[in-house]
Amino acid sequence: MIWIYRLLFLPIFVVFLLKNLPKMLKRGGYGIDLRHRLGLFPRLPKKKKKRLWIQAVSVGEVNAIAHLLALLDEHYEVVLTTTTPTARKIISEKFAKNVIFHGYFPWDFWPFSWFAWQHIHPDGAFLVESELWPEHIWQAKRRKIPIFIINARLSHHSFRHYKKFSKLARWIFEKIDFISASSEQNRERIAAFYGKVIEHFGNMKFDFPTELLSHEMRKNLKKELGFSENSLVLVGCSTWPGEEAMLLEAFRATKVRKNKTSYNLLLVPRHAERRGELVRWLEDENVSFWQRSKGIAKDLFDVCLADTTGELARLVQVADLVYVGKSLAPNAGGQSPLDAAMVGVSVVYGNRMTNFYDICTQLEQEKAAVKVENEKEAINTIIELMENAEKRRVLSNNISNWFESHREASAKTCDFIRSKLSGK
Repeated sequence: MIWIYRLLFLPIFVVFLLKNLPKMLKRGGYGIDLRHRLGLFPRLPKKKKKRLWIQAVSVGEVNAIAHLLALLDEHYEVVLTTTTPTARKIISEKFAKNVIFHGYFPWDFWPFSWFAWQHIHPDGAFLVESELWPEHIWQAKRRKIPIFIINARLSHHSFRHYKKFSKLARWIFEKIDFISASSEQNRERIAAFYGKVIEHFGNMKFDFPTELLSHEMRKNLKKELGFSENSLVLVGCSTWPGEEAMLLEAFRATKVRKNKTSYNLLLVPRHAERRGELVRWLEDENVSFWQRSKGIAKDLFDVCLADTTGELARLVQVADLVYVGKSLAPNAGGQSPLDAAMVGVSVVYGNRMTNFYDICTQLEQEKAAVKVENEKEAINTIIELMENAEKRRVLSNNISNWFESHREASAKTCDFIRSKLSGK
């Protein structure tokens, strides 16, 4: 089976590269340290204790293991790899102190993976959430190195696809030594392809170490964004194309209906490199706006475009209401609602949050978030909530209570890792 994968990898990879190259060039950063993607890592320091290799594909997965990295640092050396330039930047800025090396994950082709394994020599290999790299897993097995999936999830959408190729899915999963699932629903789905014990410690994303801003700090941050300190702020969290226009329409309607109240709109696009198209759009819309990348605002504006990276957890703390992006057609999959949940902000999202199906189901059951079915309903719901402080307060309290009840997964996962690597 592994040789079939190796033979198919190159043609599939070429097609993937040709399809995504324009997007990668636009986002930038993919050419930096290209040697890592070929498995050519620098010489690492001689081992002083057991070494772990953790692969976290993007920003969400890196943030998910933030607290775990600090806990593991007491007991192990950690090599942390990722796939995207944005995630690499976050690691460099926030987590470099917890690892002995961080770089890009090698392309999952035999020579590249083999070179990487020869450089790193881990005592344990870890994939975060939903990654399954057959060559990487094969390299671990042939070296008799235990391989883990931590904070494992299998979305409803992915589960349906895996069922179509169940033999292949079982072949890959049976190579995994240990799995800890992020929810009971994820454990049940993975169990359809995995015959061993699956642990469930909760979702480590709940343990992300967020610096909570004081009331005074939030007021100052509002001023930096070009907002008055007493304004109500609607935040578009990790928005995708089309969603900014919907939010601007809702924002304008709110200002017209409640013109005695000060309102502001903060747009935080999922990809900061969209700043050019968004600036041109805002100019065409004849709206007063400030770009966060230009520094501190010197005047008051209606809208702020947060065209920076790594600030979402801080920026969301000025919000009175958050709309979570990539959740309404034609977009699908959804972005994480946890950034807002961490700081207890009222949340609205669309009906296409398939990547966070389990989390959103819990939020809706606890009346801790509002799901809307289409753009019109989203606009009406946003207007209603922006005008109703009591409804926002109830949502805020419910999401705070829900979030606090799901913490401590990182400590349990760390204990799990230590027990398995010690042979107990």
